[in-house]
Amino acid sequence: MKNYRLLAAISIIFLFVFLTGCVKGPSIAPKKAAMPEMKAVEKPLPAVQVKPPEIKQPEQKPLVVLPPSRSVNRNTIGCVFPLTGRFADAGSKALDAVLLSAEIFNQRFPSPWKIVVADSGETPDGMKDAVAYLADGAKVMAIVAISGTVEAVIAAREAQKRQVPVILITSKEGVTEVGEYVFQHFLTPTQQIEALTKYALDRSNIAIFSILYPQDDYGEEMVRIFRSEAQKTGVKVGKAIPYSKTQTDFTEQINKLTGHKTGASEKVYAMPQEAKFKLSLNFGALFIPDSALRVKMITSQLAFYDVKGMQLFGTSLWHSPDLLKKGVEYLEGAIFADSFFVNGFLPETNDFVDIYYSAYSREPVNIDALSYDTMGVVLSVLEDQQIKTRAEFVQALLAVERFRGATGSISFGGSRVAQKDAFILRVQNGKIEQVK
Repeated sequence: MKNYRLLAAISIIFLFVFLTGCVKGPSIAPKKAAMPEMKAVEKPLPAVQVKPPEIKQPEQKPLVVLPPSRSVNRNTIGCVFPLTGRFADAGSKALDAVLLSAEIFNQRFPSPWKIVVADSGETPDGMKDAVAYLADGAKVMAIVAISGTVEAVIAAREAQKRQVPVILITSKEGVTEVGEYVFQHFLTPTQQIEALTKYALDRSNIAIFSILYPQDDYGEEMVRIFRSEAQKTGVKVGKAIPYSKTQTDFTEQINKLTGHKTGASEKVYAMPQEAKFKLSLNFGALFIPDSALRVKMITSQLAFYDVKGMQLFGTSLWHSPDLLKKGVEYLEGAIFADSFFVNGFLPETNDFVDIYYSAYSREPVNIDALSYDTMGVVLSVLEDQQIKTRAEFVQALLAVERFRGATGSISFGGSRVAQKDAFILRVQNGKIEQVK
């Protein structure tokens, strides 16, 4: 592994894009247009004590805005990851995954692919500059980018403007509507809820849901999507009750949910037995689209008031180590959806986990698997040597059907949103297991 890391340090140049200007690589800069400064760095390589080669830095130059590039380096793929800032750890691990997917460390069979990486940092401007440089400076064939919801729109608009295919790993709904060069590879909220409602109806015979949701943009969007998908699958939505993101006492919401008025000093389990029967619920499932920590807070209070008899459902936000810490007993049997599970039963998932662990001595997480599969899809398209332009790449990507990856089957179509089968996960005996 040390040799692999040394090879990576010598052969791969990682290009950082700063807010003060784009960066330039001396071997790929356009001859006629001045590019801003390049700062070449090597990715930190744990346990490898090697002094990197000395690289001279060119002088700082002003930002130059280039027109959309017509020529491309066919075997060069760009990546935009947050390598600095709050999300640097996730960006670094995603980078490890794409390098593994492209077999950059394969000593027996040198990889024909060149990966150029730009740092998006943690600002929309960083994302915009990174896409612009990769498109017209590095002249990449396509870009793989990880982004938040705000940055996703910035990346999409810049890619469409520069006419470079971008595959966004983001949860942002509707981002591909920006234009024909924009693709999305993620298990979207719509896909998650579609999978959950179908599972509830088909496997648990549950037809009526209630919802507890945070009163913010995410919570309100999830309620809107849930109502829309429920109509399509035949599931009904009863009560949808909001709560503040800052509150810790959910007594009021529980009262509205159950139709029973109780206070902090009155536990339901202390009520006469005949009064308990009045708490029979008129819904079969409760959907809570929030983080694992807040969900555990809510479910512990539901247990405190002895509110039972409904199935709990959640989103991929639940998929966190925090879910299995203290209080997991209140989530027994709960169901949620995600695009990856490290102990999943798909052979492609198992193969990826083994390869990733062998390379990096750690288990991959969701973003690693999505990055690995996204690069795999890109390279599978470019295996066809007849594809020489970005427009031809777009058409070939649209034709991808049932690519089998670590996150399951992947297909693209007219919407340019990856069609994926959700991993349905369940809390069972204090652990998470895959059920579908």
